[in-house]
Amino acid sequence: MISLHARIPHHLVTRDLAAVAMGQKPADLILRNGKLVDVCTAGIMEKCDLAVYKGYIALVGDASHVLISEKTQVVDASGKYLCPGLIDSHMHVESSMVDLRSFTAGVLPHGTTTICPDIHEITNVLGMDAVRLFQETAADLPLKVLTAMPVCVPSLPGMEDSGATIGPQDVKNAYASGLAFLQGEQMNFPGVIYGDEIVHEIVGHGLAADKVLTGHYDGDDLNAGLNAYIASGMTADHETTTAKGARARAQLGMYVQQRYGSAWLDLPNIITAITENPGTDTRFYTMVTDDVTSATILEEGHLDRVVRKAVSLGLNPIVALQMVTINAAQFLEQSRWLGSLTPGRAADILVVDNLTDFTIEQVFCDGVKVAENGKMLRPVSFFQYPDWAVNTMYINSLSPENFYIPAPGTDTVRTRVIQLIPGQVHTRSTQVQMPVINGALSADPDNDIAKAGMFFRHRPDGRADNSRGLGLVSGTGFKPGTAYAATVSHDCHNLLVVGTDDDAMALAANTLIDQAADWWWSGKIRFFPFCPFLLAA
Repeated sequence: MISLHARIPHHLVTRDLAAVAMGQKPADLILRNGKLVDVCTAGIMEKCDLAVYKGYIALVGDASHVLISEKTQVVDASGKYLCPGLIDSHMHVESSMVDLRSFTAGVLPHGTTTICPDIHEITNVLGMDAVRLFQETAADLPLKVLTAMPVCVPSLPGMEDSGATIGPQDVKNAYASGLAFLQGEQMNFPGVIYGDEIVHEIVGHGLAADKVLTGHYDGDDLNAGLNAYIASGMTADHETTTAKGARARAQLGMYVQQRYGSAWLDLPNIITAITENPGTDTRFYTMVTDDVTSATILEEGHLDRVVRKAVSLGLNPIVALQMVTINAAQFLEQSRWLGSLTPGRAADILVVDNLTDFTIEQVFCDGVKVAENGKMLRPVSFFQYPDWAVNTMYINSLSPENFYIPAPGTDTVRTRVIQLIPGQVHTRSTQVQMPVINGALSADPDNDIAKAGMFFRHRPDGRADNSRGLGLVSGTGFKPGTAYAATVSHDCHNLLVVGTDDDAMALAANTLIDQAADWWWSGKIRFFPFCPFLLAA
């Protein structure tokens, strides 16, 4: 076990912080002669010192008068940049395929010191039990975890079968009991703009609890619809994929959460709202990962990767940093605590080699060095999950016949196909002429058309036992004899099977069904207990 990462409330140390700044009390940590990135005024403070006490910054500037004791840690930051810790204001830990504690160990060396995880993925599986369990896993971590309460479980009422339902009273109780820091993404934007009573009751509980409400506006109407959505209390949105949509949101006072994850790569399209409009005030622009896998974090990074991408697209490095520090903190209404290296703020400090490559050499959380040169210095202990949380697959074995798609006629039929769009969350509906073979439709890998099946898997009592759907999808690039099965199927997390061969699809599905309970543990990495996956060919 590691020693617990403790945080002291600011109001308990104000006299001590003043004493440190005045040279009357020794600091815990002093970083000397760094080039401090001033995200408040978008500048660089040369040869700047930072003095830290009990996890808070006491002084920014010349610390030559600050007292030093035998316990004071002094870091020479000459030639290095001092940056605030990075804030990911919208993301889903579940998409990393590891649990929160392993995720913490993965992202801290990359400079992410605060996350706002919307945990609607695990909540769609386990309901309010998931929210309480997640709070337990977040205890005493050096990573600041500002949990967003899931408010769309299921995400599309009446259109999908999930493992749980979250209602207005659940949301109200969660806020009252301190289970959530802000509201998760409100995906039911039609319910918001057209006045659904239940949706607005949920929104009302968020506003009454003085929570920041995050959005998911996927509509094309940037006039009446977007205005209605924002007027209902939504403060930020990550779903725009165009510069026009981003600019419309910012002009209406909504924070734009420019997304750059593993699969959804919207940032290059959105950022032109700034790069092609010199002089644009960027205070309402942030950057988020949304969904990022552990492979992406390991190979490319986390928010540091997003900063590098933004800079490569022509954004000023300091402006890019503002988007994942002070702008995010202001959106969260936490800029008195987070987002800048200024007196009284949390001492979440990055020592960085340069602002273009953004190579992070040291990471401090609350004044404690937690990572150096890409490695954790303080190991994070594992969390022992209860059996009910890791055994969540309730589905019988499938046969090739379960993937049979009957079709009328004996020749050909025109049918709808889901078309994937690389780097985008959206899909297109297309129509294709398909041959009918023995009264059914088959995959056509030569033309990049695969089968897709979704099977309910959430209830041991057999409810919705026959709930399943079959269709066709293009854009996978799957070869003949290939199949993929996963219970990572946003946002309902039923069993998704995609493939070009019915036998292979049954093999992939059944291998996952048989082994799901054992797959949550693998060596030193804990796969998220609700999202095993398999690729079979």
